[in-house]
Amino acid sequence: MSVPHNAAWEEAEANSTTDFDVFVTLELQHPAIQDEEGNEVPARLVHDVMPRSLGIEPGGLFNPGQMATFEPAAFTSPFAELSQGQIPQAPIAIDNVARELTAYLEAAVGYNADLKAIYREYRDDDPSEPIYGPVEFLISKAKVVGSSVTGAASLSNLGNKKFPRNVYTRAAFAGLVR
Repeated sequence: MSVPHNAAWEEAEANSTTDFDVFVTLELQHPAIQDEEGNEVPARLVHDVMPRSLGIEPGGLFNPGQMATFEPAAFTSPFAELSQGQIPQAPIAIDNVARELTAYLEAAVGYNADLKAIYREYRDDDPSEPIYGPVEFLISKAKVVGSSVTGAASLSNLGNKKFPRNVYTRAAFAGLVR
């Protein structure tokens, strides 16, 4: 069973204004992704043909509130399949990065940690902060196939999200007090 809002979502995107371009990004986080000094760093990718300098939200794990460079890469992921009793998962493919990410994937086998993918969208007229996201996904079953890296993306820690997310306190919502 596919996601029921696919057709409506596609229609809304087709009918929306095109006064600006949207940059779609992925930030891969794992302890095996390190710089030359051995510090953990993210692998930042933008679905574009050239590098982009984009702002990280103030609550980000790496470079919060700063501009960061995202490297060009092609990646795809259809909507997740929804089934009763199953955690929604979507296949994800990142093309033409196997050479850059293979060393990190091989090193990741030695760590007991999750590979996280942070999804964000930015407007080209104001790249200082995301217009959508960050949305955190866990990547499982990652493998190299040709020059692509494939895996399965699922929402991070979906079962432990509190509902409702807002905490209504008297201090924040004075109208609750009678």
